[in-house]
Amino acid sequence: MKIEEKEIRSVAAEVGKTAKEAAGRAKAFADEHAPEARRAAKELADRAARLARRAEPRLNAAVNGAVRLAKAAKNADAETLKQSAAAAREAARRAAKTAEDKAKAACGKTKTALEQIRGDIRAFRERDPAASSDLEVALLYSGFHALLAHRAAHALHERGFTFSARALSQTAKFFTGIEIHPAAKIGRGLVIDHGSGVVIGETAEIGDNCTIYQGVTLGGTGKDTGKRHPTLGNNVMVGAGAKVLGPFTVGDNSKIAAGAVVLKEVPPDSTCVGIPAKVVAVANRRVEESDLDQIHIPDPVAAEIARLEERLARLEAAAGEKTGAPAGEDLKNKEE
Repeated sequence: MKIEEKEIRSVAAEVGKTAKEAAGRAKAFADEHAPEARRAAKELADRAARLARRAEPRLNAAVNGAVRLAKAAKNADAETLKQSAAAAREAARRAAKTAEDKAKAACGKTKTALEQIRGDIRAFRERDPAASSDLEVALLYSGFHALLAHRAAHALHERGFTFSARALSQTAKFFTGIEIHPAAKIGRGLVIDHGSGVVIGETAEIGDNCTIYQGVTLGGTGKDTGKRHPTLGNNVMVGAGAKVLGPFTVGDNSKIAAGAVVLKEVPPDSTCVGIPAKVVAVANRRVEESDLDQIHIPDPVAAEIARLEERLARLEAAAGEKTGAPAGEDLKNKEE
């Protein structure tokens, strides 16, 4: 037991001695290498500081760039919102302006249509002595009803609704006895007096303040294509039963007698009678719109008979002078 304790103590003393020697050597090594370590540490610290100083401007620049980008993005969003709002306001303003223009146009068209209707009624009152009131014309005159239906059918035809337009015109024909093709162009103040049997063709054109009586046909001859029907100027009067056939023009202020058949162009301020119609009078003055006299129109047949009678009278007078007999006695004796 004593021997072992002694050995342990010997080993412990030896270990302690070795430890002291190691500590001494470590201290000596530390003392020897400490300045180099401190110097290396200082160099590393200085290098880190230099790197930090060099990196600081870049870091600041990066930070400033990021701030600028953030501000730009914020401003861009605000500008985009402003632009969007401005665009929305402008679109709303344009839509409101368009709606206002359409409303004004619709009001203008309605006003124009009402003025046209009033003008048509006024034309019937002025040119038909039997019309006693506007209400009578509006409710009871088939010519006025046919004209209203035609204006509606013509509007449909101009917008491409040809079938609906034709259906409307045929319905109006059924109720009024007046057939007007939807494509026909009719001016203001047309008066269709009585109107039964009136036919107005597809390419016919009628000017302002014209008057048409019953049985009139504005038609074609069947030999033409394209423009096939006549054109009436302003203030034209077409008598009852007259037929105007072909793609020619009847001049302003002209009159076509009842029963005439017009096959060629009529100069302005003219009067046409007969079959085929002939121009028997051309006045270089305006024919009054209210002059609807169809009775006192020159008759070319009567005029020719009067001319022959006058010539016969002259011949009889000349024969009487040669024979010494009273005028016409010599011819009577020869006949006997």
